[in-house]
Amino acid sequence: MPSMKLQVEKPKTPGYFKPLLAVLVIAGAAFAWAHFMPGTIALPLTFEIVNFEGDAQIYDPQTHSWRVPKRGEDFHTSQKVKTGPDGQINLQIENEIRLRLKGNSELENKQSAVVGKQEVYKLHFGQGVLFGVTTKEFDRKKAAKKAVLEISTPRYDVDVLGSIFRIETASLASNRSWVGVLRGSVDVRSPSLFFRKGGIRIRGLEQANVIDGAVQPSVRVTQEEWMSLKEAYQLLEKTAVKEAEQIDLSKHAGTFFDVVFDHGTFYTPKIGYAGREFYKDPDSGDVYLDTEYDVFPASSFVGVYIKTRNFDAAQYDGLSFEVKRNAEEGAPDSFFIEMKSKGNVVRRFAPRGFERAWKRMEFDFRAQKPTPINEVVFVFTNSRVGEAKKGVLEFRNVNLIPRRTPLEAPVAVAEKVPAPSKPAIPQPVSGTAAKPVTVKAAEQMPAVPKEVPL
Repeated sequence: MPSMKLQVEKPKTPGYFKPLLAVLVIAGAAFAWAHFMPGTIALPLTFEIVNFEGDAQIYDPQTHSWRVPKRGEDFHTSQKVKTGPDGQINLQIENEIRLRLKGNSELENKQSAVVGKQEVYKLHFGQGVLFGVTTKEFDRKKAAKKAVLEISTPRYDVDVLGSIFRIETASLASNRSWVGVLRGSVDVRSPSLFFRKGGIRIRGLEQANVIDGAVQPSVRVTQEEWMSLKEAYQLLEKTAVKEAEQIDLSKHAGTFFDVVFDHGTFYTPKIGYAGREFYKDPDSGDVYLDTEYDVFPASSFVGVYIKTRNFDAAQYDGLSFEVKRNAEEGAPDSFFIEMKSKGNVVRRFAPRGFERAWKRMEFDFRAQKPTPINEVVFVFTNSRVGEAKKGVLEFRNVNLIPRRTPLEAPVAVAEKVPAPSKPAIPQPVSGTAAKPVTVKAAEQMPAVPKEVPL
């Protein structure tokens, strides 16, 4: 029988197999590196349920059932919370992240852990409305790439870059969702199984729609959209302990605070917001004052009040400080500094020209007779701040200038804005509404600070 040569052919590999295999290998390697390499062991982080109201439930993995949560209870990785039509849940990572889940909403803690030296917070927001804020502690870590907050939804993903935000997402049955930002920024992108796709960045006072999974270009918020966003400001409210810490920190912000016994903010909740926070720079040890304003709604005014112990302006030549704008935030064209005596404005200054580098400014009191001052107020108005209706200014080295002898007195002094006969702003109360007043005449006054090179 003649010999026969047999030819054996290997089955042909489909054209898509090799690329798919490469993707799986890379993904597996990345997973192993993130979870098993030395120094990258994941240590779990937990959110705390601060409080809740109405129909609110948490999934108990031990009983495999839903139950009413407990105040102060931990919200662990792989746990879920949900709310009914009238429900609400407030959660936090203390001093870093604060969240509020509104009615008919679902949230899952996907993976909140310390991976190596990085804090990673991953949440899945199934549907509903979620408000969130990040604090300065988180923002500083984020700047150093030591903290990440990622929120996934059925139709898009959000990377929070230090922000005050509102996320609204519908179930897969609906095709429209919405993301809005009051402060800071977030990146919104379409979801991807392995790699992040390019998205858009939404900054303060901007919003973007997500339609059929496609992120639309960001646009400036409308008055109605701002009203739906402003509830997020409630998450910034400080506890009594935090307020006491603020008073202590302020004592290191300059000699002016030696005569101060209280400070806070005033604003009309329906049409504005103001914030003030003293914080210590971990590198330099300097204490700064952050003043935040939001006067987006027309005719709104907000500010920071500082209560003093009737110090005599005649005993000092003036007030000096260093100021700069925040590189990531807006800054006002100008604002008012008002000095009050028994409720009446006796001195008013209007600083302007804020830059990204520290700039020193001085304001002369020119008090020729005893002038007791019991309050100093920073006032931001919608019309005076210019285009940046939302912004932040930072202050440091806020000092009273000792009275100079005639030989020490400067040749040229800064003019001051004439004070009105009646106070322009009513007596402020921390965190409460201020009654509307007319400030048109004051807004026409020129800005006259004396700038001193650093």
